[in-house]
Amino acid sequence: MLVKARFTGMVRHYTKDTEKCYELPDGACVSDLLMLIGREYGERMPGQMWSPEEERFHPLIRAIRRGSPMADDDEELADGDEIFIISRMAGG
Repeated sequence: MLVKARFTGMVRHYTKDTEKCYELPDGACVSDLLMLIGREYGERMPGQMWSPEEERFHPLIRAIRRGSPMADDDEELADGDEIFIISRMAGG
């Protein structure tokens, strides 16, 4: 299946991309998508955002399915999904 990830805020700042399509197997879930994104872009991100040892994002990096509230990590994806990757982290 094909899923589009859209990057916003701090995530977009570090990925240097606004969106990217990912090919995932049927039955893949949000955590599978986040792991692919982290593996691809994680070395560009500070340790507070992505943990390469655990291969996971900080809990304040969240996925939102278009037209829905926050997506749980174990929520199954569907072909054509558009997932927004947002950061609820703030700095200053």
